[in-house]
Amino acid sequence: MFGRCLTGSRIAFLLGWITLLLNHVLPAASLECNSEKQLENRENQLKDTLLCKGYRTNVRPRKDHTQTVNVTVAYYVLTYEFEESDNLLQLGVWMELQWTDEYLRWNSTEWSGIERLAIGSEEIWMPDFRHFSSYYNPEDLNECANPKCSVAPNGTVVCLPVCGMNAKCDADYSRWPFDVHRCNLWYGTWANSMDEVDVHILDVCLGRNPEFKSPKWNVISLATGRSVVQSSDNYMYNVLNVEVMLVRRASYEYVAIVGPILVLALFNVYIVWLRSISFERKVLLGLSIFSHFSYLKQLEWALPYNRDTLPDCMIFMVCSTVFTVLLLIFTLLNCWIRTRLRRESTTGSFIDRITGSFSQSRVAELILAADYLELSYKVTQEEKENFWARLGKLIDRALAIVCVIVYIFLVWLFIPFNHELDELSGVNCVISA
Repeated sequence: MFGRCLTGSRIAFLLGWITLLLNHVLPAASLECNSEKQLENRENQLKDTLLCKGYRTNVRPRKDHTQTVNVTVAYYVLTYEFEESDNLLQLGVWMELQWTDEYLRWNSTEWSGIERLAIGSEEIWMPDFRHFSSYYNPEDLNECANPKCSVAPNGTVVCLPVCGMNAKCDADYSRWPFDVHRCNLWYGTWANSMDEVDVHILDVCLGRNPEFKSPKWNVISLATGRSVVQSSDNYMYNVLNVEVMLVRRASYEYVAIVGPILVLALFNVYIVWLRSISFERKVLLGLSIFSHFSYLKQLEWALPYNRDTLPDCMIFMVCSTVFTVLLLIFTLLNCWIRTRLRRESTTGSFIDRITGSFSQSRVAELILAADYLELSYKVTQEEKENFWARLGKLIDRALAIVCVIVYIFLVWLFIPFNHELDELSGVNCVISA
């Protein structure tokens, strides 16, 4: 997995950086015990003394077996990428493991002032520290680079493995393209209980080098947690958690997806300000319905494929499509009402009295006084006096007002304009690689 996350240049850069970190450590090749040629070197003599006289890599480095080996971990996220098709987070991680090995101690004054010793991880005891929550693909298993370790005279061992890791995420696309995803990685010891090996995460840091950043995603929070689980044989094991929170860098998606949605909404608002009996209104409503269905099909390909959460912008489009169909139905109904213009006016009827009373109010004057958005529209005396004409115009105005209110509500409810974030721990540690 890690090979797919890092390009060749990034790998070379990363390995070069780790080499610089260990530059102060005296170089040492893998030791062959009892090799007379190698023992001519003072450093190899020290390694022979430490490793070739009963040292065992499968035994905890404690002379008193009741004592616990305390391991501290510094966790550095160098590269990251999120695969939307699988809701899979891929990480390039550099870890710094540190513990004390009581069998790897020496007096530097007796050994020509040697203060650091480079030893391969396969030559010494290593903590059984594993990633539990990795999502494995059949073709490619996650691995950590076999690191060199630095050993100090007091027995302090520091190892720097570089690992490619991945984990399934709790993906939430409801506010797409301002979506936020929480990804949890779980770590712990596989064979040793916490009485034997106790692991703690000290730091969780993020690499800030531009060449390591994802062009599409941004890490806004790195948090750690620690819990304890009990096995069936009553042994206690600690489980460490690293939570990575990602947000999408919304740019192209917002313009290319949300922009046309808002244009279709404004198009409907314009349409309802045309007369219901006009031919243009019916044609444009039919065109709007066709555009809505076509764009829904387009969104099916553009939006992330996820069956758990439906993006709010898709819900907006469905509501807008249904509302456009209703506008067409009410337009046809109002056309039938306006055809009564040619019939005898029903002056004196109950409906006419209510309509007339309402039309005389100041609110109705403002609503009815506005002209239709038609270049060829002219107000006739007959339309002013006929009851059905006044009712038809009142329905047109009511539909226009309802249309504006509905779209304001839908935009407020379903169209995101920024990321919605709860209280976050943030990224408290940033490093330059």
